[in-house]
Amino acid sequence: MGPLLGAHMSIAGGLELAPGRGKAIGCEAIQIFSGSPRSLRGRKPIPTPQAQAFQQELKKHGIQDCTIHTNYLVNLASPDPRMIKVSRKAFIEEMERAQTLGVRWLVTHPGSHMGKGESFGLRRVAESLDVCFQKAKAPEVTVCLENTAGQGSNLGCTFGQLEEILEACAARDRLGVCIDTCHTFASGYDLRSPKGYAETMRALEEKIGMGRVKAFHLNDSKEGLGRRVDRHAHIGKGKIGKEGFRLLVNDERFFGKPMLLETPGEDPDFARNLRLLRSLQP
Repeated sequence: MGPLLGAHMSIAGGLELAPGRGKAIGCEAIQIFSGSPRSLRGRKPIPTPQAQAFQQELKKHGIQDCTIHTNYLVNLASPDPRMIKVSRKAFIEEMERAQTLGVRWLVTHPGSHMGKGESFGLRRVAESLDVCFQKAKAPEVTVCLENTAGQGSNLGCTFGQLEEILEACAARDRLGVCIDTCHTFASGYDLRSPKGYAETMRALEEKIGMGRVKAFHLNDSKEGLGRRVDRHAHIGKGKIGKEGFRLLVNDERFFGKPMLLETPGEDPDFARNLRLLRSLQP
């Protein structure tokens, strides 16, 4: 027993091809985009036969869990009237696509306040989420707020900021979190030693609660502790190092949770990183 290790898989050629790609490199769980991650143009609904094929492929290849990462351009904290409208519409589409595909976890960055300040931005994110929960036909989808490295005006770089969004959102029972190891380290939470790891996990429990943690992104960090720079590195090749990941993948509190690589490169690099992660387990 342990966490469900996996990686972000390409959907080139069709969503239904991602599970097989995951199986080929040793994934127990996968993450995908449900469409282009860098376009806010309206997407056509996913045809039912394709959604059924996707679910069949997950079962066929033994993929035990799946997350969808939202479009990178969605900004649920935007102060701009046009952008907030477009972002909310795109987010509703993301929720409904996840529902169609039968995927429970929709991972999203909280957003950027664009100079309007942290308090404004956090309230705006909560408001946006409530609007989307009300309008989306996606009753089985849980939105997982991903912590960020804190670059620029990006929100969600501390567990306290995520807590504020959770507390301000009326639909908080529909929310979880996705913890990115690189972002966590870049934000000043140390994962490199048993002492630092324990302190980080105490902060996570205090501010958010372990029950809210639905998934992890496993990335080492090219930059140092608290640098607020989002630069992913291969596992054990960055500033976090192997010990931090050894502590995480053996933490029984997270057994059964998807832990997904977003390290540089694709399939061959993911496969090497997965083998390394498994070598850290008993």
